[in-house]
Amino acid sequence: MFRSLFVRLMVTYFVIILSALLILGILLSSFFQSYIMETRKAELTREGEAISQYIRLYLLGFIDSRTLHYQYQIIDRFLGVTIWVTDERGYIWSSYNSSELEQVDWENQKLTLDEFVQVLEGNSITRIGRFGESFPVPVLTVGMPLKINDRIAGTIFLHSPIQGINRTLRDTYESIWRSAILSSLLSILLLYVISRRFSRPLTEMNLISREIATGNFKRRVRIRTRDEVGQLAMNFNAMADALEKLELMRRTFVANVSHELKSPLTSMRGYIQGVLDHNIDREEEEKYLRIALDETERMNRLINELLDLSQIQTGQFSMKFRVFDINETIRRVLIAREDQINEKGMDVEVDFEREECLVEGDPDRLQQVVINLLDNAIKFNRPGGLITLKTWQFKDLVYVKVADQGPGIPSEEIPHIWEPFYQTDKSRSGKKSGTGLGLSIVKKIIEGHEQNIWLNSQTGEGSAFIFSLKPGRKQ
Repeated sequence: MFRSLFVRLMVTYFVIILSALLILGILLSSFFQSYIMETRKAELTREGEAISQYIRLYLLGFIDSRTLHYQYQIIDRFLGVTIWVTDERGYIWSSYNSSELEQVDWENQKLTLDEFVQVLEGNSITRIGRFGESFPVPVLTVGMPLKINDRIAGTIFLHSPIQGINRTLRDTYESIWRSAILSSLLSILLLYVISRRFSRPLTEMNLISREIATGNFKRRVRIRTRDEVGQLAMNFNAMADALEKLELMRRTFVANVSHELKSPLTSMRGYIQGVLDHNIDREEEEKYLRIALDETERMNRLINELLDLSQIQTGQFSMKFRVFDINETIRRVLIAREDQINEKGMDVEVDFEREECLVEGDPDRLQQVVINLLDNAIKFNRPGGLITLKTWQFKDLVYVKVADQGPGIPSEEIPHIWEPFYQTDKSRSGKKSGTGLGLSIVKKIIEGHEQNIWLNSQTGEGSAFIFSLKPGRKQ
């Protein structure tokens, strides 16, 4: 049951909220209890001081007993108190019974309690209890000295039944816990919505990831929010898109590689079998054997590209850096491709800013970059077109440019040409198909030198590849 993220979230959040509500309810209950008790004590103290004023007036003859008892009634109406007024010996000479308690005749009774002694000494006291079993129920008692002409002439005691205070507290507690229960119910509903909303994309991702593992790349997670979970869903969909694209490229690649391997193998088998069976004239044998040799070289290049790609993906693409002349590397590559260039009637323009251009890098890997870029230029250039090779230095970097006058690459395909197995629209190039690995390897080599490579291309106006290198110094 608790393996579900939704259930875990619900239970965790509810326990946290319930604990917070319980703690808050207990704290509020304690606070209100203290607050109400302190408020009632302050009220009794204030009314006791008011009574002492009337008692002084009564003793001086300014008011009669009827007026004094009328003041007692007013206080009782708001606070529900029993009032005792004693002389110095402890005899109650004036009293009033609370409307909330039984009617008892307190007058002429004598107090012998310690509380009376403390008050007579000039102290104000506050007690909770039955005041020496004087009352059948607990009361809150406030006692204060009665002073006349700065002399303690007796005491005043005000007793308020606790049950009235408890009733107020009970009503307060009921309101607090009723609010807590209602808040708990609302929190459960809210938690259900929030937890479901939070866990649903994760549940979807879990199910869709299983489908992806079985080869189904079509389904995507619905994005409902823009928070971290929504961003995770977006990244998950982006990953699914990349996997789907990679799977498509892999299938295309397998088909291309199968075709690339099958065609030369079929040709080689036919030519070699013809030579062995003497079906080809002796004068033509060398020609067909050379064709078979060219096919083996093409297969060898394909296998080398696959090996390079494998090394790149496994992090075993090692490089040995040293200072060398990139112009000399370009010259050697041009000489090696001279026959192909002449066969297609192309022109080559070489523009070196300096005769010698020293750079720091791996000579073999950078030669592979130049070969791949020049082979692409030869392959896609128009018959009789111009191929441009240029090097120059700007600020702290050396730049190499390989350009052709071919059909160019559509702008929507440019961001994808560096992806493994990707091939541009074959309709541009007719039968000039390849494996789609060359440019991916080129980019990895340049990135291994911590440099960049760019493509400037427009449909119908050719393509220009430019990459940067660190300049080198003579040792």
